Amino acid sequence: MFKQRVITALFLAPLALAAVFFLPLPGFAVFISVAFLLGAWEWSGFCGLASKAMRWTYVALTALLLALLYWRLPVTPALPIESNILLSSLLLLGAFWWLCAVALVLSFPRSQRLWANRDWLKALMGWLTLIPAWVAVLFIRNVDYAASSFTGAWLIFCLLALVWAADIGGYIVGKPFGKHKLLPKVSPGKTVEGMLGGLGLVAIVVTVVAALQGWPAQTGIWYGAAFLLTVLSVFGDLTESMFKRVAGKKDSGAFLPGHGGILDRIDSLTATAPLFALLIAIFGGFY
Repeated sequence: MFKQRVITALFLAPLALAAVFFLPLPGFAVFISVAFLLGAWEWSGFCGLASKAMRWTYVALTALLLALLYWRLPVTPALPIESNILLSSLLLLGAFWWLCAVALVLSFPRSQRLWANRDWLKALMGWLTLIPAWVAVLFIRNVDYAASSFTGAWLIFCLLALVWAADIGGYIVGKPFGKHKLLPKVSPGKTVEGMLGGLGLVAIVVTVVAALQGWPAQTGIWYGAAFLLTVLSVFGDLTESMFKRVAGKKDSGAFLPGHGGILDRIDSLTATAPLFALLIAIFGGFY
């Protein structure tokens, strides 16, 4: 299993980075849309949709929503985002949903009484998870595109690096040293030591980047943002674990050998992307 996980990661990481840096904007939109629609297929399995027809209907509705948003949102959104009510509303909605998700995870299993037997609500939660994150990733990729086609790509790389560092740090510390369960009723494998390991590795990455950049004035903001995003990335993983536990699933799917499903790989990204996009809009200095 570990060998499969490493091989899959060595294939996926370069593929994702190549798409981020070298695909034209429409091609990048197609690339992430395919990933998120695969995620929608997996989420439909959480919703009690027993037939393939119902699951495909959920994916088709998700695709329709993405297509409508791609049509309505500007290709290169102007900053500040307050000038685009639809964009800013979706990003704020995504950030608000993740505050709610954190509350649901912290109060689990009591919180499942609110949603576990309501398939329509679980379907809505899937859209709240996927659609604002999709919008956020597109927005980030398009930031300052007219001046430099790579600005947004480097920002996405920073987000991916943070998520990967949190995941790697959590694994290398939590696996051998994890003693205290973080939220065992949600995910027995998550430990306090693992989360601290993720925070530690992210702090090291931010320190290295800040040093290479000559310790810019926004370094303090970087550390604060990195802390918030790392904690949120952990809750992205925990939120998916909560839904899998209620659905009786070990993995969200089987698309990726050794990694489970697409959602198992993008859960932290869906949690962090809306807030990261908002932080860029507020502190990015692109306008």
